[in-house]
Amino acid sequence: MPSKLTAEQVLGILDIADNAIVSIGEDQRIVFFNQGAERIFGWRREEVLGRELEILMPERFRAGHGRHMAGFHQGPTTARRMGERGTIYAVRKDGTEFPAEASISRLKSGSEWLLTAILQDISERRAYERELEAQKEKAEAAVRAKSAFLANMSHEIRTPLNAVIGMTSLLLNTALDEEQRDHTETIRNSGEALLSIINDLLDYSKIDAGRLDLEHQAFEVRRCVEDALDLVAPGTGGKQIELSCMIDPAVPATVMADATRLRQILVNLLSNAVKFTHSGEVLIELSADQAEGERTTLHFTVSDTGIGIPPHRLEDIFDSFTQVDASTTRQYGGTGLGLTISRRLAQIMGGTLTVESELGSGSRFVLSIPVQAVAGERAGDLLKAQAAGLDGRRVLIVDDNPTNRRILMRQALLWGMVPSAAASAAEALDLVQHGHGFDLGVLDMHMPDVDGLGLAAAIRKTEQGRALPLILLTSIGLRLHAPDAGGDGDALFAARLNKPVKPAVLLEALLRALGQRKQATAPAQAAPVAAQGNIEILVAEDNAINQKVIRQQLRRLGYRADVVGNGVEVIEALERQDYGVILMDMQMPEMDGIEATRRLRRRFTGASAPYIIAMTANALPGDRERCLEAGMDAYLPKPVILDDLRVALALGIEQVQGRGRMALVLDPARLGELDPDGDGELAAELGAAFADEVPGLLEKAQAAVRAQDAAALAAVAHYLLSSIDIIGAQRMRLHCMHLELLGRAGNLDGAQEELAALAREFDAVRAALRASRGGEGRS
Repeated sequence: MPSKLTAEQVLGILDIADNAIVSIGEDQRIVFFNQGAERIFGWRREEVLGRELEILMPERFRAGHGRHMAGFHQGPTTARRMGERGTIYAVRKDGTEFPAEASISRLKSGSEWLLTAILQDISERRAYERELEAQKEKAEAAVRAKSAFLANMSHEIRTPLNAVIGMTSLLLNTALDEEQRDHTETIRNSGEALLSIINDLLDYSKIDAGRLDLEHQAFEVRRCVEDALDLVAPGTGGKQIELSCMIDPAVPATVMADATRLRQILVNLLSNAVKFTHSGEVLIELSADQAEGERTTLHFTVSDTGIGIPPHRLEDIFDSFTQVDASTTRQYGGTGLGLTISRRLAQIMGGTLTVESELGSGSRFVLSIPVQAVAGERAGDLLKAQAAGLDGRRVLIVDDNPTNRRILMRQALLWGMVPSAAASAAEALDLVQHGHGFDLGVLDMHMPDVDGLGLAAAIRKTEQGRALPLILLTSIGLRLHAPDAGGDGDALFAARLNKPVKPAVLLEALLRALGQRKQATAPAQAAPVAAQGNIEILVAEDNAINQKVIRQQLRRLGYRADVVGNGVEVIEALERQDYGVILMDMQMPEMDGIEATRRLRRRFTGASAPYIIAMTANALPGDRERCLEAGMDAYLPKPVILDDLRVALALGIEQVQGRGRMALVLDPARLGELDPDGDGELAAELGAAFADEVPGLLEKAQAAVRAQDAAALAAVAHYLLSSIDIIGAQRMRLHCMHLELLGRAGNLDGAQEELAALAREFDAVRAALRASRGGEGRS
């Protein structure tokens, strides 16, 4: 084989090349024209050799050709791609133009320069690209049409459903017998179940159309998981299921990601696990990869002991509208969209969702999400400082479920306690009776043979356990009855906690049981701060999981509410019935909270105007001002803190209920209560004390605002509220509650204005107190 090609061989190779190869001399005349050029241009070689290159160019490009060639000759490079600023065109012998890609190079041969262009006809490619673009536009139009159809249909369905749910809430406030109330509750629950299905369809359509926006905010990982557990825990009622949570202490305490969408995925996974598990356990575990700077990956594992999935159907369950088989849909219900949405959300967040399962033995879903860790605090560090009083304390843990025992043992060790575990009542009683000096015991209610109540009664009969503080772990809503305790099972225990147990709640119960915390007089969530009375509450929130969270928070505070999904539905709801307070999300489809508020303020005025509380996940500077400018009355950043919600609702309900009294500086009814004997002595004494005390409190509040100390402002405002309530200073109360709410939210924008208004109202109260001795309590 020859070591190098001859000139004839090289020319032969160039001649048969598929692309057109055209060479010209310095006089711009063609000196080489290969077979590829003949095919592309339609000229025979002998027809073009010696002719100017311009015959291969469209007429409109010929004038500038010489200038471009001169520039290339004088340039520093010997080769470049042609058409860098746009498509180039060539012309065939028959006069037809075609788009082309070409490169040009120059080579010195003796004393002359030779320019060579290599050109490819891209007509077919461009036609294919145009077809692809047309098909893409057609597909996008179809997606838009589908999304518009789903949005319109969901609105058409939601509108009458909202009316049904709203009217049933009104009906439940009337005098109904037991059967009527049961029927009404069934109507309401069925309507809410249908709304949940519609929300799934809407989420799916948003993801399918690429219109789902993610939020990026800081949140506590443990709280996100606990919120998800709170939402699914009621579904375990009537089932022999242990719902448990185990979080690795090394997991970052606070991360940056989309908390709402993460919680949505967790709720879907946990709900499915509870739905398809009849007995056994559902466990969520959280761990994290070794952090690389601030970046790490969280791994959420949801495992159950349910019916399982056949190996050949493992990937099918992530397909849209798909369940394992038709009988699953008939028996368990659902749209088959939950896992589809969950996997797509995980992918949008940059993560993955995988599954392992064995038919009849349960399933294991693993969600991995990349996040940005905030600060350096770990989940295991959050409660350590508060747990100092537990160090060295001996605790007896009794639970037949090994997972629960492991979780409780791990938590106790983390707090420095000395735990002993028992898997049965007999084993626990043996530990108590045989010299183990325990400081307290934690008992599970549901155990075979002897349950937690029976074990507690038996422990109380022993010398060692007569005074031992006991904490009972039980399912939500379970009523206790213990004949040995006079019928009152709660009397046997220092505390009773619902499962799954949150570490913060368990810590508080342990400290109280050991006498290191004062016992609460009543649960904080037992009743609302202000009686709801006949004030209807409306929640406007488009995200289904957020809807569930806010409704649960309202229930814990003792309130009831109706829910709609966007601003249009808010306006329709108020046209249909009166709502005194609205919790309004700022970002919703169709019509956002800002625009809805503006329209409501134009439509409803005076006594019919609702009190509107903004809810937003952005919590950016200027958000509060935008809300207030639109006509909103208060502002809550997401995630909504229960105490902040309590204060905001109390303020709103107080204002709505007190509209008829707002002209009053002092409430005459309250003044009458302070003067039972009619001599005015007590009222005068309390009024004088109030007038002396308030200036100092206003100074403290002013100092807190100057120092930007939100916690101090909230504390001062909360203290002042109690004094205001004693004398019935209605208008002062509103400004003071606003200040407390601002302090709790950690946002002091507008605090100075509220404080100035509070001081003005105090001046009016002070004058009214003097006048009240003469019987006048008006400004």
